[in-house]
Amino acid sequence: MRARIQTMLIGAIVLLAAAPARAIPAFARKYGTSCQTCHTVYPKLTPFGEAFRRNGFKFPGSDTEMTKQETVPLGQDAYRDVFPKAVWPGTLPASIPIALGFNGQAMIHPQHSAAAAQADNGTYFTLHDLVAEAHLWAGGTFSEHISYFGEITFSTDGTIDIEHAELHFNDLFGPKHLFNIYVGRGFPTLTSFGPHSSYVADTLLPGLGVTGLYGSPDGDSFGLTNEYNLVEVNGMAGGRFIYAVGINSGTNFDIRNTENVYGHVGFKIGGMRLDGEGDTSGNPGKPWAERSLTLDAFGYRSASHINATQAGANPAIDCTMNAALCQFVDTTYVVGGGLRLSLDSFELDSGAYYEWHDHATPTGGSVEALAFYGEASYIVYPWLVPAFRVELGSLAPAGGKRINDVKMIPGIAALIRPNLKLLLTALIEYADGAPDGGWGASNAGFGGNIGQSSFMPATGMPPTKVTEIESIQLNVAYAF
Repeated sequence: MRARIQTMLIGAIVLLAAAPARAIPAFARKYGTSCQTCHTVYPKLTPFGEAFRRNGFKFPGSDTEMTKQETVPLGQDAYRDVFPKAVWPGTLPASIPIALGFNGQAMIHPQHSAAAAQADNGTYFTLHDLVAEAHLWAGGTFSEHISYFGEITFSTDGTIDIEHAELHFNDLFGPKHLFNIYVGRGFPTLTSFGPHSSYVADTLLPGLGVTGLYGSPDGDSFGLTNEYNLVEVNGMAGGRFIYAVGINSGTNFDIRNTENVYGHVGFKIGGMRLDGEGDTSGNPGKPWAERSLTLDAFGYRSASHINATQAGANPAIDCTMNAALCQFVDTTYVVGGGLRLSLDSFELDSGAYYEWHDHATPTGGSVEALAFYGEASYIVYPWLVPAFRVELGSLAPAGGKRINDVKMIPGIAALIRPNLKLLLTALIEYADGAPDGGWGASNAGFGGNIGQSSFMPATGMPPTKVTEIESIQLNVAYAF
């Protein structure tokens, strides 16, 4: 029993695993401005920074007039007059528009019997991931209507991941900002804010790796917070309403038709307009400060082809004779929403979503999942922000017991310099219930962007309630 309790929440610390630094110093060089023009403690964005992101990584108003870097013209302006008999001209920056960053963390496990400590081989303190990731970013514009953003992440475990490779075609027709196309690899638009809009977690929305908890290998399971290859249409109207609809490749262990579709709508009351234009009056000494309420709603439909051996199947024999025992399609429907309340230096983010899977367990059963998050923060100084975040994940498999997991994450984010960040966090976790047989030995638990598990069903073990201090963590990130 003790061993099961120790491993029950084994994957919880992944929530606080090395969160990549999302600031892009290439933009600061392009516009000749400080990182604080768009960020508080990065990657968190100010209202102006959010407008910059929504505008396809372009300054509100006239992006060309704000650019300070010299550019290399790709063709003469006169080519516009003879198009299509000439290639429409563009520009390149005179210097390469890339940036480099590193991040990692020192980890303390104050409760040696906790699952996170046992997952780290019983350590009390480790510098194993003090340098965990390197990031190569690129960002800029090809013309007044085409911009780009890219990110490649190199991990010390040897993996290389193309996290972003985005092209944004902006203001294609109609009123300004109404119709844009976003193509490439990145996050689907499910909120009015950047996906990393949290001071103490990697993503604003918590993730639920539902099928992973019930046996699918890592990478085969749909995740609301995952990056995918996608095509999206988005835009803004009147500076207050925002929308997005798109399709993406989703996650499959083999090549499949693209069937994932999603949509989002949002509305902002008060404060700076979503596009950063119009009346932008505010306190220049506190560019983050405004009084506003933003409401969001989204829907998502996914189909994932999963390779997971069903209960009782012998992978060496049955999967060869009958692939249906080891493969299935999980169709997922998600509805959710959120809000952001800003009162000068205080901010409250909250939201929830319901996720239903028709085939998430190895026996072919459906699973209902519910996720909730809430994060309160206060900007004490422009470089110092304490925050407190709560996440709830709840799973209810058909014919099985409900599983609940609550994470409490107090933290303090600080800038030593505009491009050098420290983040001190703690993770306290409460769990009520577990799958039959407990969590697997690898990345179990759920919520908060954690990984997948190696859980396979068993019988004979009752539910367990446990509260543990999983970790105290100091993250370091810098970019240049």
